[in-house]
Amino acid sequence: MNYGRYKKIRGGKRHLKRLVQLSQTAASLSEQRLQHSSYDYKWLGLGIWHWHHRQPPKRVRQLAAQHPLTTFFNWQQQLQAQPEPFYLAIWLVCSPEFAHSSKVVAAIQEMRARYRDRLQEADPAGPPLPAEYRALPGANQLTWHAHPWEVLVDSFDYPDGWPAWALAKPHYLCQPEDNDEYLMVQTGWVWVGQAAGVSTA
Repeated sequence: MNYGRYKKIRGGKRHLKRLVQLSQTAASLSEQRLQHSSYDYKWLGLGIWHWHHRQPPKRVRQLAAQHPLTTFFNWQQQLQAQPEPFYLAIWLVCSPEFAHSSKVVAAIQEMRARYRDRLQEADPAGPPLPAEYRALPGANQLTWHAHPWEVLVDSFDYPDGWPAWALAKPHYLCQPEDNDEYLMVQTGWVWVGQAAGVSTA
């Protein structure tokens, strides 16, 4: 691999080598957390590329996404060995939130339904998983569903009216009886990957 283009980040080549190793390593499933809290999850492990308002380079995104894929298949074996029904999925968020919202998650008991229903319904007309992720080892073994990725914009933060950036994107208004109204704004898509034949509904 050519590490030259990553020299601009201090220690970039070293951090990229770490990311290469991480991509090939499954994160540990915490049995203690799973039994105590009924869920466990792991983030991408981007390190210095954990940027909040812009996407990391393509190669960094691919290596980061490979880590939850490697983890998924390791966790699947462990979860299949226990008697309880479980939820296991990869969430790949293709929006400015990629770095701090993409993850692999496992859940049992009451958290199984909570994670299953946390996102908006899958959109059958949504875009397919981007080619850069479809090409990753193991990605073709999962079924991927596109869901709108939304952020909450609170009227309390915008007393003079909704911001133009929010109104320019797909959005809808929510008006709780006991709280300030807010706007749900779609900023991108999240692809939920699960073992083939498992529904995200």
